[in-house]
Amino acid sequence: MPRRRRWADRFQSRWDWRSRRSFFTNSRLLFFVPRRRLGKSGDFTLMDTSPAINPCELTFEVSADLYRSIRRRHFSRLMRRPCINLLPIGIIGALGVFFHLHKGQSGGAYWLLICVSISPFAIWAVYYWATGQIRTAGAAPRYTLRVEPESITIICAKGSSTLKWSQVTTMWRCPDTIFLFWNKKTDLDHAVVIPTTSLREDLCRYIEDRIREHGGVVAS
Repeated sequence: MPRRRRWADRFQSRWDWRSRRSFFTNSRLLFFVPRRRLGKSGDFTLMDTSPAINPCELTFEVSADLYRSIRRRHFSRLMRRPCINLLPIGIIGALGVFFHLHKGQSGGAYWLLICVSISPFAIWAVYYWATGQIRTAGAAPRYTLRVEPESITIICAKGSSTLKWSQVTTMWRCPDTIFLFWNKKTDLDHAVVIPTTSLREDLCRYIEDRIREHGGVVAS
């Protein structure tokens, strides 16, 4: 068999064509997908590989309710680690109080350990109440998000900001919002926040894949 024919047969045994309609345009994409071996019998199946998407734009408004939700989601993620770290202290305090009360004593400093362990929850409750008092005047600000293969751009009335995917170091995915952080920071001043109601699920996965490909961390 000629060498070219053997190479072509080997290529076709490992790759296949697949056509899929893009949800951004009305055109169809034609691309190669690899085959995956199922077992020793030599059978193959197609892998579920997503094609590259075309640049797209979407627009959303940040209402007062959404703004409060963003602030609460962000603060809850920041308080998660202190709550977990202080949990053993609370358990020790509770056991100490239990044994002291069993002996007819007051519990002493163990009550202090309990107070320290529940302090993050008290701070979160105060913050939740404070964000509930936030009111906005005028119309809700409108933002335009542009997703491209190499970058993501957010546009508002005050201007625009573009981030390369390599600059996004961390992504937090919450039920109603997505946080994209840069410069290894996790504060809202170094974040792009996107409501998930404005995104399709396949676009969310595309953003996650781009961040992982450039060394970023995706956390749910």
